[in-house]
Parts: sequence; structure tokens; C-alpha cells
Amino acid sequence: MFSRWGAFVYRFRKPVALVAIAVALLASSVAGKAASVLSAGGWLDPTSESTTVNDRLATEFGAGHGTLIAVFHGPPGSNAASDAFQSQLGTALTALRTDSRVAGIVGYSETHDQRFISTNGQAAYVVIQLYAKDEDSVAFLDDLRSRIATPAGFDLKLAGYGPITKDSVHQAEKELIQAETVSLPIAGLILILVFASVVAAGMPLLVAGLAIPTTLAMVWLVAQQVQLSIYVQNVSTMLGLALAIDYSLFMVSRFREELRRGRTVAEAVEVTVATSGKAVAFSGAAVAIGLSGLLLFEAPALRSFGIGGALVVGASVFYALTFLPAMLGMLGPRVNALNLVDLFDRLRARLGLRSRAVSERVRRSRWERVAHLVMARPLLVLIPVLAILLAAGTPFLHLKQGIPDASVLPPGLESREAAVALQDEFRPGETSPVTILADVSGSPTDPANIQALTAYADAIARVPGIDRVEGPFSLVDPTSGVALKPEQVAQLYALPKDQRPAQISSALDALSATYIRGQTVRLDAVSPLQPVSPDGTSIIPPIRAIQPGTGITAQVGGFAATGYDFNVSQAASIPWAVGVTLLASALILFLLFGSLAIPVKAVIMTLLSITASFGALVWIFQDGNLGNILQFQSPGFTIAGNPIIMFSVLFGLSMDYEVLLLSRIQEAYRRSGDNRASVAEGLAKTAGVITGAALIMVTVFSAFALAESITIKSIGVGMAIAVFIDATIIRILLVPATMRLLGRWNWWAPGPLGRLADRLGFSHVEDEPSIETGGAPPAAEAGHAVG
Repeated sequence: MFSRWGAFVYRFRKPVALVAIAVALLASSVAGKAASVLSAGGWLDPTSESTTVNDRLATEFGAGHGTLIAVFHGPPGSNAASDAFQSQLGTALTALRTDSRVAGIVGYSETHDQRFISTNGQAAYVVIQLYAKDEDSVAFLDDLRSRIATPAGFDLKLAGYGPITKDSVHQAEKELIQAETVSLPIAGLILILVFASVVAAGMPLLVAGLAIPTTLAMVWLVAQQVQLSIYVQNVSTMLGLALAIDYSLFMVSRFREELRRGRTVAEAVEVTVATSGKAVAFSGAAVAIGLSGLLLFEAPALRSFGIGGALVVGASVFYALTFLPAMLGMLGPRVNALNLVDLFDRLRARLGLRSRAVSERVRRSRWERVAHLVMARPLLVLIPVLAILLAAGTPFLHLKQGIPDASVLPPGLESREAAVALQDEFRPGETSPVTILADVSGSPTDPANIQALTAYADAIARVPGIDRVEGPFSLVDPTSGVALKPEQVAQLYALPKDQRPAQISSALDALSATYIRGQTVRLDAVSPLQPVSPDGTSIIPPIRAIQPGTGITAQVGGFAATGYDFNVSQAASIPWAVGVTLLASALILFLLFGSLAIPVKAVIMTLLSITASFGALVWIFQDGNLGNILQFQSPGFTIAGNPIIMFSVLFGLSMDYEVLLLSRIQEAYRRSGDNRASVAEGLAKTAGVITGAALIMVTVFSAFALAESITIKSIGVGMAIAVFIDATIIRILLVPATMRLLGRWNWWAPGPLGRLADRLGFSHVEDEPSIETGGAPPAAEAGHAVG
């Protein structure tokens, strides 16, 4: 099948190349719009209890509109509670009070509530309530900010969904440009060193230049229908650079090799597509399947990584199997144009080194010697390496996950500084309480309901980590300042309005308007704990475990509950996502190699490299090691979702090297039937290409490790470590050792499955005639059984 596709592409190489270029040009016209339709949210489970509470707050309590929080820091020595300070804030916000987009402004001057004043008394915040939803407020955020006349000597910072989204988009685009600026020149240099030809080195970069804008255009299209995370463009570009360059590197290397073997251009294209092209297609399928496991999660942010990743894989494979072979067919031997071999050889001669050709032969001989050395004592290599990889993964055993918020953004961004100020300088937790909606039978202000709800609120207040609970029955005697008992509150609510004391009457009206809707009562449990942290989310289970009372049902929401529900939902979906990824990847490898042992071995090898990288992820970013070198401040937890995102990406990426290496080993084995010689030949022939590909991937991922956002930085570092482990320890040590131990069992499958794989034809090596290896593994000859 792949041979026929290669022949087709060569025959119609000009039209195929033109169509591919036209697709890329069309995509480029909308690729730049991708960031404008992406979201900073999506870290919630839409089926969870916390989401239900959020929806009810929007529909029943009118809390569905957006809000901005304006934090004003006065000059040193200011008294933020003073009339003068508040008067200046009132003047600064005059234009907003008459703005048609602003529903209201609430602060200290409206409530005289001390929560709006910082603990040092020099800052205050106000809540700007909007008619528009949070997502829609981003479009006019700058205009609203310009209408705030910040008083002289004051500092203004805006917090909320709109500012965080705006800063996240800006930061994502900045880090994207930075990563591309750093990685592309280094990737180009590596390609030149691998190919020693400017034209050959330029082909993978050209394919990447087509695949990335095509991916971003598809992201823009998909984001019109479903919510996609702002970080999708970073991850898509990261993967696009790595995959497009790697796939092209494999194919260009094979094409040049076939030309050196004396094949015509047409034959070289056909064999390249039949071998490396098939490996690229199956590798792309493995990556896409790994990423598609993220679609099993409820949170839109996780799903969006799966969607974005699958799109970039599709684009990379599309251009690698269309544009690239068509261009190679047109270039033919000119793919070696602008050859730098002579230049390199002259430099080597001046330095007293061997020529490139001699060095290449020596290098292949060295790799073969390494393979034979490993296979001579496979258990002596296998056991210590396994122990080291497992030990490296042990930090993952104390993984703690937290939901990303403004704190994961780099210091200096306004929305982050405002959010940090609200948490550190004001009474913590005031802007992000745990919200409980309690539904009662009858009137919420009946004495029995007031008694039951007060007891319920008191029980919540006793939960460790809860500072206090606010609700419609939190009243104090205006003369003594002593909290009123439930029966006293019930008596006041029972009085007709005209018989209530004036101060009490206005307070009751305000409390009812804020906390009561029909038969539903809202309670706000204020916690000083950071809601996105593991400690902050840990208070949700004990709150939900409290029985609200007879005839009362309760639902718990708020930011901390959203984080807790996300983690619970994620934990429930992870086994399914991992299981689907493992089984599907194993199936693809079985179809490609017609073997049962190869898929099982590949899955185990990949899990080992991922385990070690996960350990490094926790040790670095959760435990805070290497913070000075990598320039980050640990939040004390791992960003929720990052481990499963990394697993899905890395599981597919690791198949790149596995498929390429095993394809070459299988080709050699089909020719000779000698297991040990085939492993050594496959390792030697792929050493240069895989090393170059791995260096490019590590470079690309490390460039994203330069990001200031800890979400992207941690993904970049974790994936760079995993690729390095996979391309070195796994490929050089574990693969030869395990294949030596398995011997001819490497290529065995039971009769029915073997016939199925043979009938489908994917496991056939298409450039060389096969040798007969028998239908069942021999058990008598020990030498053959272990190679």
C-alpha cells in the first residue's frame, strides 16, 4: 500500500506539491487568529457538583455575569479606610459608574466592610460587576481600564478572569516566539551536521513551516465550536516543530540512502515511502492515539490538548507523506546540493580528525560493538538499568496536584500581581469562598429552617481550614456587637418590615437579597487557604460529608470545590485514558511488525522512560529543586493535568524511535534471520538519524523550558528529559538487551494473529525480499531461542 502511494506521489509530484503548498497558504491566512479564540479557563468538570453550583449561582443569584477586581495601593502611610482615600477612589471610578457595560461597583465606601481594606491599611479593592460574561469582557477590558482615572501616587492593578486571560494570551504568544527563535536555528544546525547538505537540512524545516500554520488554522476552526485552552497553541507548536522535523529527517535520510545504493529517483521515493513513510504513518497514529486518550476527560482544557495534539500530528504526517516525497522526487540527487562534506572534511583534516566518511564507518562500527557488548551480558545490563529508572521515578509517589490560576503566571504581570495581593495583603479567601447552596422545605426564614441552617453553618465553620461562614442569619446586635442567636434572628425575620428596628431592617433586606432565593439559601465559607492548592481543595470532602439537616439538601461549589472535582474527575478518567492508549498503541505495533512480543516490550520500555521523567517533574517543579537554575518558584504542587498530558504526548513520541529502530531491525532480520546481527545493524543504521532527531526534540522542548509560565516550562522540561532517556538509555541499553533475551520470539505471533497480520500486509518489509522464519517459534535450539 505504501509502495503504491510512493509511486503515485512520484508520478504526480508537481500537482501533489502544489496542492500541499496551496493548503498551507490558505491555512496561513487564519493561523494568526488562533490565540483570539482560545480560553484561559476549562479546568473544570462540567458534570460536577461544583459546576452545578456555579450554574445555579448564575441563573438563581445573578452571579453569571463577569467581574473585575480593581486593587488600589495608596502612597506610603495612606489610610485606605479614610474618607479622603475612599473619595479619591470614588472619583477614579466615576466614569465606570455611568458605563453601560458596568452593572455596579461594590467596595468599602458602599459596605464599610473591612474585607475591602488590606491588613496594613494602605490598600483597598473594589468589585466591578459587569453585564457581560467573563469570556466576553476580554474584548473591552482595555477600554474599561482606560476609563479608570487612577489618582496621583496610586497604583492600580486589575484581577479577574478578563485580566488573567489577556495576560495569558500575551504571555503565550511571547513564549511561543521566544521558543521558535531559540529552537529553529539550533535545529537547523543539527540538521546540517546530520546531512552535511544545506538543501537536505532545509527540507525538514520547510515541512515544519507548512505543518505549524496548518495546525493553528485548524485550531482556529475547531475553537469556533468547542472550548480550547490558550496553551494549545504552545503545545501544538512544540509538537509541530518536533514531529514535522523528525518525520522529515527519517524520510530524507532514507531517500539519500536509497540513492547511494544506486536506485533511481522513482525507486528511491517509492522505497522511502514504503519504509520510512510507513513508519511515519504508524508513528503518527501512535502519537494521535496517545493524545486522543485526553478526549476521555470531562475538563475542556484537557480535551483541548488532545484535540490540538491530534491536529498537529495529522498536519505533520500529511506533509511528510505528500509534500516531502513530491519535493524529493523533483530534487532527486540535487537533495545533496550545497554539500558541506568537503568543507567538513577540510576542517577535520586541519584538526587532525578522520574524514566524514571514515568517521561514519567508525561510528557505525562503534554502535555495533555497543549493541554486541550489551547483548553479550543482557541481564547484567537490564537489571541495574531497570533499578535506576524505577528509582528515578520514586518522587512521583508523593505527587500533589493543584489547579493553575494567576499564580502560575510569571511575576510582573498585572493580573498575577493583583491576585497575589488579594491573597497576601488582604484577609485571605474573601474573594474565593467555598459556596454552599442549601435547599429547604418551606420558607428559609422559618424558625426551624433558621435553626437547622445555623447549626449546619456552625458545623462547616468547625472544619479545619475554614475561618468563618457567612449567610443570611449572620447578624450582630448593633448596640453590643454580640452575635444574635438563631431564635433571635428568626424573631426579627418574622416581624413585619415596619416593626423592625431601622438598622436591623436594612441589614435583613441586604442579607436576604444576597443570600436567599426562593427556597434556596447561600452560605459562603471563607478559608484562608489558597483554593487551588492541595490544602485548599482538601477541605471540600469534610464539608460535603456534613449532613445539613432533615429536609435540607446541599451542594458545595466555589473555586476550591472546582479544583477538587477536577482532580476527582481526572483520577476517574486516567485508568481509561491510559488503558486505551496502551492497547491502541500495542495494536498499531502488532499490525506494523506482526509480533506479540514487540508491542508488549515497547509499551514497557515507554512506561519506564515516562516513569523516570515523571519523577523528575515532581522533584523539580513540585519539590522546588533547580528553581534557581530554571528560574521558577515552585507553587508546592504539580500543575493538575500536566502528568496525563505528558503521558499522552510522550507515549506517542517514544514510538517514533521505537518504530524507526525496530523497522530497521526487522528489515535486517528478514534478510538474515540472525537476531543478534540484526539488532546490531538496526542500531548502527539508525544511530545517526535517531540521535539527530532526539537532539532536535530535546532542543525544541528545552526551548519551551525557557518559558516564564510554569505550566509550559514544566511540560517542556519533563518532555525533554523523557526524550533524552528514551533515545539513550532505552534505545542503547534496554532494547538490545531485551531483544537478545527474546531472540526469535521477538517476531512471533500465534497462528491466527500471525495470519491476520500477514493478510493485512502492514508487517511486510517492502524494500527487500523476506526470508522464511517459520510459523511458530523454535523451542529446541537454545542458540536461536535467545539469539
